[in-house]
Amino acid sequence: MAGLDEAIQTLNPLHPRVTTAWRLSGLIFAAFITAMAAVLDLSVLAAADAGPIATGIITLVTAVLAFPLALIWPSLRYRHWRWQVEPDRLIIHKGVIWRSYSLIPRVRVQHVDTRTSPLQRWLGLSSLIIYTAGTRGADAEIPGLSATQAEQLRDELAQLVESDEPD
Repeated sequence: MAGLDEAIQTLNPLHPRVTTAWRLSGLIFAAFITAMAAVLDLSVLAAADAGPIATGIITLVTAVLAFPLALIWPSLRYRHWRWQVEPDRLIIHKGVIWRSYSLIPRVRVQHVDTRTSPLQRWLGLSSLIIYTAGTRGADAEIPGLSATQAEQLRDELAQLVESDEPD
């Protein structure tokens, strides 16, 4: 296992700004679920006349769990995300708790897209979406690349796909 861990560390990391995107998304989600917990508190517990302390407990617990997780999880996720394009395959390693190590043969790549959300565009980031033969949707995504790097990688993989097609 030590050999695989060392090999993974030689793979390419994502752009560091992806942690900012993930944190902002996480904080927005944390605020949303905290607001939903507050609505639950006010509508159910307040209606049951549970008292002021019990009425806010669901909101408090939700906020105490959600906001720190939104701040910490992106760093852990970033640390465990690696990728590499090799002449014959694409390697993707990801996962904090459930880890996956994917080897996608180049000959299975059908087409490649780039995708950006408004938040990614603001941070100068993009995601690379890889579609492979024999599947209904995208098989792989590499989030958090610089926009330029994602476009170059898309073009590189597209050239590899075109060179594999018969004349």
